[in-house]
Amino acid sequence: MIAGRPVVSFDTSVHNRMLDDGAAKSDAVFAGLKSGYFVCLTGLALEEMFATQDSSRRTTLIACTGRLQHGPIDILLPQNDILWLLILGHKAAPDSFDWKSVNVTTSDYARAFSDRNVIADNTHSDHAREDLKQRKKKFGCYSSTLRPKLDNEFERCGEARPKTFREVLPRIHGEGGFVWSIGKDLYDHAAETDASEATIRQFMGSGPPFRAIVYAMLLVWYHRSLRDLHAAEKFSAGGIDLLMAIYLPYCDQFITAEIGGEQEKCLREVANAADLKTEIRSYDDFCSSMMVSAG
Repeated sequence: MIAGRPVVSFDTSVHNRMLDDGAAKSDAVFAGLKSGYFVCLTGLALEEMFATQDSSRRTTLIACTGRLQHGPIDILLPQNDILWLLILGHKAAPDSFDWKSVNVTTSDYARAFSDRNVIADNTHSDHAREDLKQRKKKFGCYSSTLRPKLDNEFERCGEARPKTFREVLPRIHGEGGFVWSIGKDLYDHAAETDASEATIRQFMGSGPPFRAIVYAMLLVWYHRSLRDLHAAEKFSAGGIDLLMAIYLPYCDQFITAEIGGEQEKCLREVANAADLKTEIRSYDDFCSSMMVSAG
């Protein structure tokens, strides 16, 4: 809660829905947000908007999103910048580290909302699109290419592949567990150090945004490389959709309008694994509850 208001963040799909639904419905949503919520607008969603290839669509989408500035709002940095700041903050003072004291807000995007030259710049859009492509590729590095190697390992041990993500978690939390290896890769890259497992354990315990990203990466690893392919449980949300996990600790509710509900399901699994209290909701459910409250 900020100033007595629940904090809400949106996936990029929500901003597109706000535009596509038209003024009649979006006006009511914007009014409800202004009167009852504090919005944390995510830098990653804004980067996706700037990466929109169609310049006309890009302009109208950003203009629609810009209306959120008429209510209480913070704009959070993109996920890679947040990770970098949190890791360096922990490295500097691990024993007194407080993730909430690390300023991850930015005013740069607020200025960009009114800069038509930046919005219309196709070169800038191309750069944003390529940057997102590289981030998605890096995020999915624990991919299905590991599956054949793990096949051999499961066969050697005489074990069946897991059918649920949750049954995997206890096995990767022991000493030398894979969860700490993923955390170490992220930490060492930013801090330029060789962090111990104890350091990673401490940081994951005290840094929920970092913890959320680690579990999002583990979910990709489980889905692509580890799970029984005949199991019912699948988590196939895209890389950028899962990178949104870093914003979950900063809001009370995270809203998605992704078709099929895959992002909603995946982020709920991440929130559960990372012990986060954030409520993951569909945009339609959020709108319905807001209209009921208004009524």
